[in-house]
Amino acid sequence: MMKKLLFFLVFSAISQLIYAGSWNQKSSLGGVGRHRSCGLSIANKGYIGTGHVNGTGVDISYKDWWEFDPASNSWTQKADFPAFTHGAVTFSTDTKGYVGGGSGLGGEFYAYDPTTNLWTGIPLCPLLVSDSQGFGVQNKGYVYLGNQLAEFDPALNSWSMKPNAPISFGTWSCSFGNNSSGFIKSGGLFYEFKPSQNIWVQRASFPGVMSNGSSAFSIYDKGYVTCGYVGGLSTVTDEVWEFNPGNNGWTRVQDFPGTKRRFPVAFAIHNVGYFGTGTNGINFNDFWEYDPLKAASGLDELAMNSVEMTLYPNPALNNLSIELNGISEDIFEELSVKIFSSDGREVYTENFGGLLTQVDRTNLPKGVYFVTLIYQGRKIESKKLILL
Repeated sequence: MMKKLLFFLVFSAISQLIYAGSWNQKSSLGGVGRHRSCGLSIANKGYIGTGHVNGTGVDISYKDWWEFDPASNSWTQKADFPAFTHGAVTFSTDTKGYVGGGSGLGGEFYAYDPTTNLWTGIPLCPLLVSDSQGFGVQNKGYVYLGNQLAEFDPALNSWSMKPNAPISFGTWSCSFGNNSSGFIKSGGLFYEFKPSQNIWVQRASFPGVMSNGSSAFSIYDKGYVTCGYVGGLSTVTDEVWEFNPGNNGWTRVQDFPGTKRRFPVAFAIHNVGYFGTGTNGINFNDFWEYDPLKAASGLDELAMNSVEMTLYPNPALNNLSIELNGISEDIFEELSVKIFSSDGREVYTENFGGLLTQVDRTNLPKGVYFVTLIYQGRKIESKKLILL
């Protein structure tokens, strides 16, 4: 007799490959519109500052610094950055943000402490970085120039050089860091740096249209590359691409719904992405949220209109049942459930035939899974499942 499994579906993380998330516009940055600004997140707050405008032929750089609070959807101006600059490079740790380089600085970097609202200089960076994104991995920061990579260790308050990359990364490239590695996109080339092994690994080429001028953030260990220019600066795109390190695969997700642009800022706070500023000739100060757990805009009404999945218990050892509530029986034939392994592989799929269905666990070994409810081929919700 085949073993079955019962679980309770709770809101949690998804690492899925083929279903779009949801964009939602938030309060605009308190400062003026700009591009080549910089941003980062520290704990549960986000920060944007510096940047410039030059559309009139006069180059005006900024040093203002703004804090975004997702809980209140509001901006607060904080202590100015110590220099007027644009194209500055950033990274952050659990407690501080770091900003340096760009047009107004050489190797100077400053640490921002949100508890004191103070900027403090750190040792000079060995690279004169500009117009790229730094990244943080396990409370260390990384910046790059060409094929060179420098690591900053806050515990030692010092920089060190790491192995050179196999290629030279271009200007206006972008990067993101997850829990274990840093990833850099330059044109169609894409590389991973593994700090634990001190090595570079070439990953799947970037398939999108954007050359550079994009920004990136990381959610649930996946990376998201947003907007940018195509070929020359005059053509911009709204494409958004997700990279899954688990299967070395790229997937196009829901396009950015605002105005297409280049040189935006992006970061993540608690596995929600945030995106703003940039230019297409006009400088923007709008600000947006990207949540991979929410359904795309065409499904929002259905997803929020009472669909409720109950699976119990979780963690689970034996039988599994999935119960639906708040949904009309006439759409059962359009509903299915898919189960993905933690590395993004689809390991189970089944159509619904009524309010209650059961899942055969025979080929599902113990581990972490993500369960996704599908309507007309699109994701409604996805939840975490632990099998014992």
